Amino acid sequence: MTEEQITLDRMQKELREMPSSPRRLGLCQEFVALADREQARAQQISGRYDLAWAYATAGDPAKALPVCAEFLQMQKETPNTSGDPHLEAVLAVNIACLACDLACDLPQIPLEQCDALLMEFRRQVRTHGMGERLWQSYAGKVAAMTGDLRGLADHLSRFQAAPRDDTSDCEVCEAGLTARFMLALGRKDEAINIAVELLKQGKYCGEEPWTLLAILTEDALNRRDLDAAERYATAMLIQPVERPADLRRAGTLLRMEAAFGAGEDGIKLLAKCLPWTENLWDQRLLFYFYLGAADFCQAHSVQHTEIKLPPVPAFADRPENGLYDCSALARWFWDRAEEIGGRFDRRNGYPNYGRQLRAVRRS
Repeated sequence: MTEEQITLDRMQKELREMPSSPRRLGLCQEFVALADREQARAQQISGRYDLAWAYATAGDPAKALPVCAEFLQMQKETPNTSGDPHLEAVLAVNIACLACDLACDLPQIPLEQCDALLMEFRRQVRTHGMGERLWQSYAGKVAAMTGDLRGLADHLSRFQAAPRDDTSDCEVCEAGLTARFMLALGRKDEAINIAVELLKQGKYCGEEPWTLLAILTEDALNRRDLDAAERYATAMLIQPVERPADLRRAGTLLRMEAAFGAGEDGIKLLAKCLPWTENLWDQRLLFYFYLGAADFCQAHSVQHTEIKLPPVPAFADRPENGLYDCSALARWFWDRAEEIGGRFDRRNGYPNYGRQLRAVRRS
């Protein structure tokens, strides 16, 4: 074994034990560069799998897309380099899914490219004979974001009928997605039952069922049904807001604070979340956070001309004393939400985000 191969083995072991971080991303880049120089095909392929996920989780997902394409092309040219065909099939389906997922969440990626990545995802599923359930779920997401409700209903039905396999999401994530599809299709009672069952069983994972509860809360707020909104929002607080991925939920909670008085709890939540928005790539999360922040600051401005906050990332004129003009800050948050929502709606050819903006204006 050469010295370079020993180094590759050592780096790979270190990567497997290292949590997601900028340091891990750097190590992935070094690993791929060394594997390319040594033409170590198995490590070239496995390294690109790790690198794509490192880009996706370390805040630079657009760079993950070409790495996903390189992984799939290399695996096609030289299959079974790992000696485990089943593992390689799982990785291929997962990497195709990752590319599709990231593209849909990046409004700068054209819809045609999103469709092409969805079709590549489909091709990987058919090639490897697994991932049908996962594919139907993502095809449903694309149908929902483009307003194709007939397509969404079909994908939901096929998703529910397809068997689970080693590429499937966890049951909690699948349940939350199913409920969100049902809400989009007007099957609200079924969606609520799913949320209730998840809470009753104490089953949580990542953004679920918090995203589902956020949607239900927002719907209640838009209808001015504050009792229902309070029930859903209270359930959202079972787990605290503590990381950037919680910004979707934080935006909804800020809307609740606006509806119930816009007091100190809302200021504390806003101040806690603001640092997470700096250089955040996920425009979907930012949209909902900015929408909630705009609603909260506008409500707060009715009785207070100023609001004391830590620095607001990207706000041009930061006051040295931390006291922001409340109405001006509300307009700034609103403008950011409008800009992001407009980019998504133009890309998707469907006014989903614009409808949500108008609903908040009316509520």
